[in-house]
Amino acid sequence: MRIWNRIVASIYVLTGLFFTLSVLFLWVNEKWLELYQSFLTRYLFRIGLASLIVLMLGITWLVNWLDTLYHNRAITFDNPGGKVKVSLKAIEEFVSSRILNQIPGVKSLKIRAGLSPRGLETGIRLKLMAGANIPETCAHIQEVTKNYLQDVVGVERVSTIEVFVSSIIVKEVEKAEGSSQEEAEPENEQ
Repeated sequence: MRIWNRIVASIYVLTGLFFTLSVLFLWVNEKWLELYQSFLTRYLFRIGLASLIVLMLGITWLVNWLDTLYHNRAITFDNPGGKVKVSLKAIEEFVSSRILNQIPGVKSLKIRAGLSPRGLETGIRLKLMAGANIPETCAHIQEVTKNYLQDVVGVERVSTIEVFVSSIIVKEVEKAEGSSQEEAEPENEQ
C-alpha cells in the first residue's frame, strides 16, 4: 500500500509541477502561449485521456485511503487462540454507559476514541448538572475511563483522555423557583 501511495503522490506532484511551469511560461512570453494552444488543439484527446487516468488514480487512492481508515477503527489483541478485535465504537458505547451509570451529575456525554502511535486517545464531550464540582468530576471521569479501558477492555497504552464540558445544565426546579420569585416581586410592589 505504501508503494501505491508513493506512485499516486508522484504522479500528482509531477502533474502539478507540469501545470505550474506551463502557467509560468505562458505568463512570461506570448510565443509560448501560441505554442501551448497549438499543442492543446493537436493533442486534446490524449490530454483528456491522461487527465481522466490521473483523476481515476486519485479517486482509487482516496477510496483505498478511506477504507484503510475505516479498518483501523478497532484495537487488535493477540490471544493464544488467535487475534481479537474490539471496535472503537463498542469501546465508546461501553465507557459512555458506565460513566452515565456511575458518576452523578453527568447529564449526557459523547465519546470519541481514536488510535495514534502513542496509544488510544479518548475525547469526552459532556453536559454536567449545575452544582457538580467540575474539576473533581472531570478528574473522576478521566480516572474511571482509564481504569475501564485498561482493566475491562485490555488497552495497555492509553495516551490521553481529554474532557470537554460543553454545557452546565441548571435543574428545572431551580428555573421554576426563579421565575415564580420574579412574578411574585411585582405583585408585592403594588
